[in-house]
Amino acid sequence: MDLVTGITGLVGSHVALELLAEGRTVHGLVRQGSDRDIVRKVFNHYRRDGNALFDRIVWAEGDILDAIALREAMSGVERVFHCAAMVSFDPRDAKRMFATNINGTANVVNAALECGVRKLVHVSSTAATGRSDNGQPVNEDMPWKRGKHTSPYAVSKYESEMEVHRSVAEGLDAVMVNPSVVYGAGATGRGSLAVISRVSKGTSFYPTGSNGLVDARDVAAAMLIAADRGVTGERYILSTEPISYLTLFTTIAEANGQRPPTKAIPSWVLGLAWRAEAFRTALMGGRSLVTRYTAHSALQHYRYDTSKAQALGITFRDPLETIQSAVAFYKSLL
Repeated sequence: MDLVTGITGLVGSHVALELLAEGRTVHGLVRQGSDRDIVRKVFNHYRRDGNALFDRIVWAEGDILDAIALREAMSGVERVFHCAAMVSFDPRDAKRMFATNINGTANVVNAALECGVRKLVHVSSTAATGRSDNGQPVNEDMPWKRGKHTSPYAVSKYESEMEVHRSVAEGLDAVMVNPSVVYGAGATGRGSLAVISRVSKGTSFYPTGSNGLVDARDVAAAMLIAADRGVTGERYILSTEPISYLTLFTTIAEANGQRPPTKAIPSWVLGLAWRAEAFRTALMGGRSLVTRYTAHSALQHYRYDTSKAQALGITFRDPLETIQSAVAFYKSLL
């Protein structure tokens, strides 16, 4: 019996699908009022028996900030796949994000220790890994450094990993995966679907940077492999080779019958854009379309060394296939 936290999220829904397809009994931790039907839609996007698999989920209502609810949800559970997290690059969300990602993870590992969980797999992020100073691909052993461009999200994921390391020191068998940008079927307006939604409406502009991405299906499969063969206390970077934002935006645009972008966004324009957005949202509220952290990231070129994950037998889909699948799901919701 397995527990998936954050089951209605991008990674959590895919992990649940992978587990159910293997015949496991899945308990899904869900907050009151969350849209459970998005999980059904994700299942049906990939499988003809999606409805049947969805109906096998055992729902456990609760929040990772509720220690009592967590202990109840973990009663009798063999493995925990901790996918619940808040992702935001808006500085105004920092306090709530720290509570969810750091305190929530502390609660999860504490409950796992108390309930005798055999294995915990924690979803971290490449935001919590170190950065290369010489252009070499980032690996799991590079030291994490906090700088002026380090986002609150990155801090929250790094501190979450520290909670997992603490639990390992206290006797929990736990491993971590560090995906780059995750693409797949999921709720609109969040994560990769938010990018797809914006680009699908047409744009002439693209950022000049590049980044790795990874299919949510591959993250899920990697987590199951890590649960079976991952080394206690270790982490595994999950990513494809870097893809430019020009290629990303072009693939999304063409899949929606739009003209691909042709104009690179200069760094000074992004600098003005995030400042203007900060001013606008301070006066009028709402969500920022670009922040100082996303503006900086859009100009960088990130590369990751995934040899450690591949040594476990983890593989990755072609990024263009991943993007096209995610776009097809987005279009199915329109």
